[in-house]
Amino acid sequence: MIGTLEKWQTGDPAAFEELYRQYHLLVFRNAYLITGTKEEAEDVLQEVFVSVWNARRTFDPEKGKITTWLHRVTVNQCMRRRRKRQPATVSLEKLHIAEFLRDEGEEEKMVTREEYEILLKALKTLDEKHRAVLVLRYFNELSYHEIAQAVGIPVGTVKSRIYQGLKSMREQLGVQEGACT
Repeated sequence: MIGTLEKWQTGDPAAFEELYRQYHLLVFRNAYLITGTKEEAEDVLQEVFVSVWNARRTFDPEKGKITTWLHRVTVNQCMRRRRKRQPATVSLEKLHIAEFLRDEGEEEKMVTREEYEILLKALKTLDEKHRAVLVLRYFNELSYHEIAQAVGIPVGTVKSRIYQGLKSMREQLGVQEGACT
């Protein structure tokens, strides 16, 4: 029996709709966290899925997971849009924490809304290349290798950007080096 991915790659609109239903929130969340606005994220979401449809024959499941490919397409689209305009700011008043926290039931991963807003303010101070790797690592829990695939950079560069991004955020938050990881 042919799966959804195979049907999508052959041009089946119903399979494409299923792919959209399954992954649109992932793409939107990443786009929102990288661009900083709902409007930009909605535009990126649309552009990503137009690209996903147009490039369906280029996806190779043997080279990686569909989610890794979607992360890459999303990050690339965000970067293209951001190069065209000034950096965006995250509108914290419009933020709904439940949409962004993964595994809400695990108490050790929960933070208060106030702590989350403070973290997002620090995140928005970063440039897009540092912000993108941190979003993929800490909001999507991707491995360094998966981030490298999604962004198209070496694993060492991923580690360096994560380290530098966290260092910058720690400085923004006034946190000592060993206090958070």
